[in-house]
Amino acid sequence: MLNHIDDIMDATNLCHISIGLDDFDALKYGCTTHLATYILNELRKKLNSNIALLDYPNLVRLNPSIPWKTRGNGAIALRMGVSCSYASDLQELLQVIEELAERYINVFLNEFNIKLPDFEPGLVIAPHPLPEDFTWLYEYALTDIVILDQDLISKLIKKGFVFSQKYRKRGIVGALAAIMWSCRARDYTFELLTYRSKRMYGKSRCIDEESVKVFDNLTKGESFNNYDYNEGRTLIIPHGADPILYGVRGEKPEVVKKALSIIKVCEPLVGWTVFRTNQATDDHAVYRAIEELRPYRTCRTRGFVASKPVIIKGGSVVIKIFDATGEIYLAFFKPSKLVNVASALEIGDYIEVQGQVKMWSNKQIIHVEKVIILRASNVYKCKSLRCPICGNRMEKKGVGKGYKCEKCNTVILNPELACVKLFRNVTHKLFLPPPHSQKHLLKPIDRYGKEKNIYNCKLLPIDAATRILEPLEFL
Repeated sequence: MLNHIDDIMDATNLCHISIGLDDFDALKYGCTTHLATYILNELRKKLNSNIALLDYPNLVRLNPSIPWKTRGNGAIALRMGVSCSYASDLQELLQVIEELAERYINVFLNEFNIKLPDFEPGLVIAPHPLPEDFTWLYEYALTDIVILDQDLISKLIKKGFVFSQKYRKRGIVGALAAIMWSCRARDYTFELLTYRSKRMYGKSRCIDEESVKVFDNLTKGESFNNYDYNEGRTLIIPHGADPILYGVRGEKPEVVKKALSIIKVCEPLVGWTVFRTNQATDDHAVYRAIEELRPYRTCRTRGFVASKPVIIKGGSVVIKIFDATGEIYLAFFKPSKLVNVASALEIGDYIEVQGQVKMWSNKQIIHVEKVIILRASNVYKCKSLRCPICGNRMEKKGVGKGYKCEKCNTVILNPELACVKLFRNVTHKLFLPPPHSQKHLLKPIDRYGKEKNIYNCKLLPIDAATRILEPLEFL
């Protein structure tokens, strides 16, 4: 992919950079995608013809297990060709972007009286070509914990990376990870995010449900998770206080853009952006043996069921599995509907699970988001043994202790039992939560077989990917 970007650079008079942004939203307000949309549209006005996109803006979801994540744990990378006069001094461009970010933040603080105790923003600019030896930053931010130290920052500065001094908190990790997502051939999807008028913030979103179904039917096979027909729920509407009106996901940008002319809204739509994203790809699902599991790591692991399912408070189901390297507990939660699958498991079943490792008291436990039954064990029911002396039913006394007749005290250590193999209604298949319970990174069933591993970068005018229709209503 990088080679293709470099080929474009040779054919243009623009120099290529990536801008990374993360954590410009508070837990109860704001949205980094909203800020990215504002920055792109303002840069287009400031730099005029001296700017173009190399890629659709990237929305990169990171480790869903991290306890200090923001709502959707998504970071942004903006890959652009800019006038080489800007690229030769990235500090000047950084200052322009910092001013835009500060203006954005001040609007939220002043107009909406937002307090930001959890505000940890990060802003980085990187020149191209991007260093292949730092792709681990994306890998770790997606599947593990990244400890950002000064030594790492110094190494990146030597590679030409420019770090904001004003916005250099924990969000730097996500900003760098989003930039480095570009460096590997990976599966991807697209999402169109639309934005509502600031006059409507805090109010219920007004979207015509039937038009969402029309869009879903017209783009079937090319879009996904628009509507949950079993639950009768629209899935494109967020529930927080952020500026997003709705978001639709699909395989191609032209598919998700169709929503703009099909989905009907009964409130102002004041802007939109199409993002290329790692959503719905299972990119976080790394195969790990049980001994490799640690708190906050994501995983895909296989094991044999070692305990009967136990239903705990709230209706969740817990079981234990083991492999050749160790054992671990699994938790299946009621909203995922995977509790029904978990409750039917028997000791000896061989399964594969996908999820994130958390700590419960002093125990590691995988929060399961997907399960496959690979092999079901045989289950037998044996009739109680009759005493050969008096005919009374004998009782099992424990492992290795045989059966004893309580009436005449006869003991039989190794009896032949009459056992019947029970029918188990178990399907060897993949089980996922219903669409409304699926997290951002989880690959839905509709995407299996549609994976992509290369994106052909091409120069795009900014307004092909994003537009602010009503500037005064947008910010």
